[in-house]
Amino acid sequence: MKILGIGAHPDDLEFGCGGTLYKLAARGHKISMLVMTRGSVGGDPRLRLAEQERAAAMLKAKLYWGGFEDTGVALTRELIRAAEERIEAVKPDIVLVNHVSDTHQDHRNVARAVETAARYVKNLLFYEVPTTIDFNPCIFTDIGAVITKKVALLKCHGSQVYKTRVKNLSIVESAKAAAIFRGYQDRVKYAEGFMARRLLLDYFLDHK
Repeated sequence: MKILGIGAHPDDLEFGCGGTLYKLAARGHKISMLVMTRGSVGGDPRLRLAEQERAAAMLKAKLYWGGFEDTGVALTRELIRAAEERIEAVKPDIVLVNHVSDTHQDHRNVARAVETAARYVKNLLFYEVPTTIDFNPCIFTDIGAVITKKVALLKCHGSQVYKTRVKNLSIVESAKAAAIFRGYQDRVKYAEGFMARRLLLDYFLDHK
């Protein structure tokens, strides 16, 4: 299958669905990543670009950049078109994007744009990031076997590890806590949760 993961900032995809992407890549599925900004508000954009490239290399993923300004991503025709162009080029079987309900404006606007851009994609799933709200997943991936890989993906973003806005809390600890909570919901130790705009079960039965 062809998987397109879309995020507003470097490390969004790794936090929300890094384990799932790693499992898919390990099974031979083709991963593409579209990151809309270079995270310049959260750090040096050149460094964050290099960090994202390292994470993409771990996933053997093709990495694309949207070219938008961090914290200034507006819901515009240009944003929708950026997502549409990548969808048209990749022709993904599954699109993953952060959930629409979020306290960060970039996340909200990217998700809304992708909802429009991916309107003809059969499988559109939402993942969570630290600023996500009102997230009630009913689809899960057991990432127990790859939790160390998820941690390694997050550590690729070394400049962001302690930028959680919570004293003494690292992004790795935050991600593992979220994975334990989602795992408990699905009766496994570690999991990533998803909400679906659309999910065609027949498609997964055909790609066992």
